[in-house]
Amino acid sequence: MSEYFFIRENQPTPIYEVAEEFEEEMLRTPFTSPSAPVPVIATHKPEQECAIADILLEPEFALSQHLFDSLKIESLYGSNWIPLKLLDQGEHDFMMLQLAHEIDVICHEQSIFKRFKRGYISGMKTLVIDSDKLAQIPLYKRQVFRDSSWGFHTFFHKDIVDQIMRDSPTGIEFVPIETFNESWAG
Repeated sequence: MSEYFFIRENQPTPIYEVAEEFEEEMLRTPFTSPSAPVPVIATHKPEQECAIADILLEPEFALSQHLFDSLKIESLYGSNWIPLKLLDQGEHDFMMLQLAHEIDVICHEQSIFKRFKRGYISGMKTLVIDSDKLAQIPLYKRQVFRDSSWGFHTFFHKDIVDQIMRDSPTGIEFVPIETFNESWAG
């Protein structure tokens, strides 16, 4: 079994978006340093009542400030953390991951793609990681990353997963990449 996981929501959650006036600043550069927390609002809420999760996947992977403060992940290689102010059922502080770290780890011979064009994967039926490629990269550089030809999902190393899940946060679950399913993974 591999040491890598994807994430997916495991409870009803609104669709959260960065307030329109902050979108350009958030997307302009890989590493943004806003002077104040960026407002995030619920644009589409589920019909049923839902609690604010500890971990959100929109607008990007974000941890509640309380969870973030309890972890030691602020200096992950190739990452930056942006403070968010979630405006839903009151105000809640979160830290959103900005990731500018891609490495080539997918085995292009054994994986089965829906489409592979001009060096980019758009959809995948079967995912296989090339263990030889992975072994050449120091662990600190491959704890959290995206694949350079398939930036759709973030790969999380087991060490990071264990650290995040230590206190059983709500909102998401980590799924081993071996259980990859195209219906939820795009």
